[in-house]
Amino acid sequence: MAPFTIQHRVPWADVDLAKIVYFPRYFSYFEMAEMEWHRSGGFSYEDMLEGLGIWMPRVAAHCNYRAPARLAELLSIELHLAHLGRTSYSFGYDAFRLPERTHLVDGYVTIATVARGTFRPTPVPQELATRLKTLVLPGPSTRKK
Repeated sequence: MAPFTIQHRVPWADVDLAKIVYFPRYFSYFEMAEMEWHRSGGFSYEDMLEGLGIWMPRVAAHCNYRAPARLAELLSIELHLAHLGRTSYSFGYDAFRLPERTHLVDGYVTIATVARGTFRPTPVPQELATRLKTLVLPGPSTRKK
């Protein structure tokens, strides 16, 4: 299975004085890819939370910076499933500069599934787990975080 991919052109609001993407902006790019992946399945993230009756807080986030991205460059943000546990999962991300596919960053975000009333860990709903498994990359390229 290929990663889910979006493209994003770096806007002025995302860069520092040197016209380089300000480092925490990559987490916004990761979230954009996640939200678009949910929409690609025919439902919004908000509707999914309501339908499943859970919250999904982010409990860990990490990013490795490999090369700078600059104002107006076109980026490819790629999302894959890095880990699926009983009460949490991790999305892995890679960002590339296009068209040459220079690897800019890689990282992950770990998401817990918790009961709405108690905020205690609850199993990843089967409906979500089944959909997440469509993002598993084959072979040794899959990174467990």
